[in-house]
Amino acid sequence: MDDSPRWYRPAPSPLLLVGTATALLGYLIPWFRASRRHRWSYSGWAYLEESDSWAWWVVVFLVIAIGASLWAGRSVEFALLTAGATVAGMFIAGAVVAVSLGMLPEGATIDWIGGLPFGLGIPLMAIGFGTVIAGALAAVRR
Repeated sequence: MDDSPRWYRPAPSPLLLVGTATALLGYLIPWFRASRRHRWSYSGWAYLEESDSWAWWVVVFLVIAIGASLWAGRSVEFALLTAGATVAGMFIAGAVVAVSLGMLPEGATIDWIGGLPFGLGIPLMAIGFGTVIAGALAAVRR
C-alpha cells in the first residue's frame, strides 16, 4: 500500500501534458527558411544553439508547464500553473517568431511571408498552445 500523501502522487492531465509537449516540440523544430535556397531554418533549437539568449525562457516556461501538468489532474492550482507558464511561453515564443520574421528582407508581393518555405514548428506550437488553453478551461470547470 502506498502511504505517500495524495498530493505527492502525480495525476497527469492528458490535454495539458500533450499540449505543452506539442508546443515545446513546435518551438524546437524548424519554423521557416529565409528562402528555398537556404538550408538553415529559423527554429527555437537554432536560437538555443546560437547563444544564451532570452529564447531560452520559452523552454523554461514550457518545462515548468510540463512539470505542473503532471499534477494538474489532481489539482486545479497545478492546472492554472500549467496554463500560466504556457501563456508566458507562448508570449515569448510569439515575440521570437516575430523578430525572426522581421529579420527577413521584405519580398516583392503583398503576401511575401506566405511564400516562405514553412516547416511544422509554427502549426505545432499553435496546436499545442490551443490544447493547453482548452485543457486549462476544462480543468477549472471541473
